[in-house]
Amino acid sequence: MAEVLFGKNKILLFREFVGEDNIEDAKGMVFQTEHTFSYSRSLDRILTKSGTIVKVGGLESEVSIEAIQAKTDPIGTMLRASVLAGKKLELWEVTVDEEMKDVDDKYPSVYCRGYLDSWENGANVEDESTISSNFIIEMVPQTGVTGLSTAQEEAVQYAFEEAVGTPIV
Repeated sequence: MAEVLFGKNKILLFREFVGEDNIEDAKGMVFQTEHTFSYSRSLDRILTKSGTIVKVGGLESEVSIEAIQAKTDPIGTMLRASVLAGKKLELWEVTVDEEMKDVDDKYPSVYCRGYLDSWENGANVEDESTISSNFIIEMVPQTGVTGLSTAQEEAVQYAFEEAVGTPIV
């Protein structure tokens, strides 16, 4: 039977693109609230005397990102700076669901490279300050699996700890 996949199980991780041999772990923004991964392509209808034919355009992909702004967030700061400087980024959408891990303990994910084309900081008097951004993807996003470091997994969800100060093994 099919089960529901919850949006809270899909996280975004970012890293500045510095080349193929980057050794730093990707990291997530603090307080991500929502993102939307979009794929689209233009389809031009051409009417002929024999019927309609369709001319298929190139794939366009983007990720819209929403978050609550943290007072300190090194990844949020790096992302904002990347918009100002026009720096290329790497982005992973990782589905962190234990039931979906593969035999190597890796999670399903989508990987892509691109640029943030906008950065907005909303500051409503009655609400938290927010961040909105849009990631424009170069070429075609790649699907696969990725592992997460202990620090990345802890950032997603802390593990249960004993009240007596000794972690459960």
